[in-house]
Amino acid sequence: MVQRFNIRQVVAASGLEECEIRFFEQVFREFLIFSQLSLDKNEFCQDHIDILTRIRQLIQVEGRTIDEVRRELKAALHGREPVSDAASASVDAPLLNGNGAHASAALPRSSQRLARVISVTSGKGGVGKTSLTVNLALALAQMGQKVAIFDADLGLANVHILMGVKPRYNLRHLVEDNVRLEDVITVAAEGIKVISGGQGVREMANLTPEQRRVILRQIDRLERDVDILLVDTEAGIGGNVLRFATFSDEVIVVTTPNIASAADAYSIIKIILEMEPNSKVGLIANMAQNMYHSKNLFNRVNAATRKYLKYPLGDLGYVVEDQHIETACQVRRPLMLEYPDCEAAKCVRAIADTILNTNVFVNEHKESSFGDMMGALKRTMVGV
Repeated sequence: MVQRFNIRQVVAASGLEECEIRFFEQVFREFLIFSQLSLDKNEFCQDHIDILTRIRQLIQVEGRTIDEVRRELKAALHGREPVSDAASASVDAPLLNGNGAHASAALPRSSQRLARVISVTSGKGGVGKTSLTVNLALALAQMGQKVAIFDADLGLANVHILMGVKPRYNLRHLVEDNVRLEDVITVAAEGIKVISGGQGVREMANLTPEQRRVILRQIDRLERDVDILLVDTEAGIGGNVLRFATFSDEVIVVTTPNIASAADAYSIIKIILEMEPNSKVGLIANMAQNMYHSKNLFNRVNAATRKYLKYPLGDLGYVVEDQHIETACQVRRPLMLEYPDCEAAKCVRAIADTILNTNVFVNEHKESSFGDMMGALKRTMVGV
């Protein structure tokens, strides 16, 4: 008979705090699944404790990175250095995740389709980042991708405004009123799922740890429902921005020909690469006069990153300065729907093509980051 432990017992046995355990459940969940167990969502077995304790040792004591820990645990899973008898159980058997639920999401990352996480950020506000995110989502959806947008600017969300939808609920309702995630998601044009952090809701930036955990437990369901999750971050180099960027599969930095904007773009790229050297970063020149103008801008920023950071940027393309963008904004309609044949819309479609080209803009140095990104959001919201 399997001995069962509750979360408090796991905290005492592993030396981890509850929020850390929940974080590790997300990031390392493929190693916390075992066959022939029937645990409910709040129960753990001794094997869970052993692996969590090992993860704590590797990260908090030995200073290993998440990728290094994952590699070691994978080696153990394949019998080269067993972590526990249960961890060596065949992955071909019916599996249960750490919460006791049967699901394909419990399988290792390599065995399942996971959402590709792309953060869209900028070093400076006012560069058209959110507008680009919205229209890029539409272009990707029109190419057959299942897309979701997470408006990560909690309390100042405005993706829904540009999408021309009025969410009945936002994350505040999920926390305070126990509204289901399915009801918080607003389905917009082309089937795009929009999760709004709440526009003008100051309290969303000051949630309690428990309220933040409520959000995270539900948002991670998106992993099974979409192909691409676009994260519209705040502008600047705040902690939340950097967490989302460094835990994403790829990062899109939006800039303009403005000298200050280009300098800020370089600054945020520098910080992102310092925090996560395996980041895949691409640059988009917005409000460019033409292709020649955009190439000059890209070459300037890329020359700086090559010289000082030893990093070649990905050239994802450009969007021309186009009055249709402002006009579409005024009528609360995305450019890709209101003026699909204008020059700016053609530019956005070209960018979407580049992003979907696996030979051009795919991070080959990191596994799918959906779980990591959700873990980063958990750490941000829980404050660890």
